[in-house]
Amino acid sequence: MLFSLLICLAGGIAAGLLSGMLGIGGGILIVPLLIYLLPIMGLPAEIVVPTAIGTSLATIMLTTLSSARAHAKRGYVLWHWVRLISPTLIFGGLLGAYLGTRLPPELLQRIFAVMLLFLAVHMIWKHRPRSEDRTVSTLGVQSFSGAIGVISALVGIGGGALVVPLLHFYQVAMRNAVAVAAVCSVLLSGFGMFTYMFAGPPIGMAAISGLIGYVYIPAWLAIAATSMIFARVGAAIAHRLPVRYLQRGFAILLITVSVHLFFGS
Repeated sequence: MLFSLLICLAGGIAAGLLSGMLGIGGGILIVPLLIYLLPIMGLPAEIVVPTAIGTSLATIMLTTLSSARAHAKRGYVLWHWVRLISPTLIFGGLLGAYLGTRLPPELLQRIFAVMLLFLAVHMIWKHRPRSEDRTVSTLGVQSFSGAIGVISALVGIGGGALVVPLLHFYQVAMRNAVAVAAVCSVLLSGFGMFTYMFAGPPIGMAAISGLIGYVYIPAWLAIAATSMIFARVGAAIAHRLPVRYLQRGFAILLITVSVHLFFGS
């Protein structure tokens, strides 16, 4: 158990750094890490995947809360975009979290693997939007944000990696898009976390020490303890390193993990 908690602390450092440097949710790293660690920490195989997802959302809530507060203090948060996106994002998050507690673990693992592959491809072939103005369609934005909520809560990511491209499409400046995404990630991951918490595991597994619903508290606290600190460090590093190369290197890692999760048992 001690070794696993140390790995969680190290995973939190990596997730925090990546979150700060690349503006992505740590869930894309935390979920596969927990899928491997939770069986070692004594959790039954039947609840490993939903518990990894629920615990990831709990961690993201704390990490992005720190980031959102920093962005808000600098005045980067465009609150009218938060008000536009958040209602359907939260609804989608609740639906995605509910599905995450009901779908077979093997299917969840493969859905997450496909999502990793999508994000990796987006990192490698990321392009700037065209310069022309785009008319903001309330129905279109809310429909996409609802879909983002479902996908994010279903696979345990904060949603920032999907909200930022949506805002970028509508010509929102990158620093504002990241700030709005951070606030939205707090809301999405918070509602998703509580859904996973209150959706209890099968009878006989609910009495596992440290497990509340599908959130494993020891792993949550260990990862959050370091990710909250190192998210700020990552943001500082981003100003000194070629982030574009970091994105491509991390994308290769995502592809490797995606293939292993998709074809692994």
